[in-house]
Amino acid sequence: MTIENARVAGSAHIRIDMQQNYFELFQLPVSFDVNADDLANRHRAIIARVHPDQFANKSAMEQRVALQWATFVNEAFDTLKSPIARAQYLLKLNAPELAVEGARVNLPHEFLMQQMQWREALEEGEVETVREEVSQLQELTLTQLADECAGQNWDAVAETLAKCQFIENFMGQL
Repeated sequence: MTIENARVAGSAHIRIDMQQNYFELFQLPVSFDVNADDLANRHRAIIARVHPDQFANKSAMEQRVALQWATFVNEAFDTLKSPIARAQYLLKLNAPELAVEGARVNLPHEFLMQQMQWREALEEGEVETVREEVSQLQELTLTQLADECAGQNWDAVAETLAKCQFIENFMGQL
């Protein structure tokens, strides 16, 4: 949906095209590398103009549109501030066939074996050792993900994303 020439906060006209990609919304280059502070500043600037509170005295339609805008802006911000969600979004933009929800990715045998070793170590009470190993792998995997996105190696990005998602879920269980 494209909303054109809507009055915001009683004075300025803005246009938010909810078909634009999230990078375009924040006027950022399409890249894995995003400066978190810059993104947050851009988000605050946009949300200040489209927040539903700015439309409290407007028509019901304008209030609904403002809510749609704010939802879109917040969804974009949440996606771009998370490295994993940002990589998933880049994959969706550049290789949508690989970004299909529920797509099965075959992880390397070594990674699957490592998972089994971690689970065995947890059963033996080595929680801190496992947490440290997984944390180190998480850092390495995020670096690998950044490199693969920069190199536009989308097949590798899909595989590394699957690893990142497993690691993130596993860390949440520790």
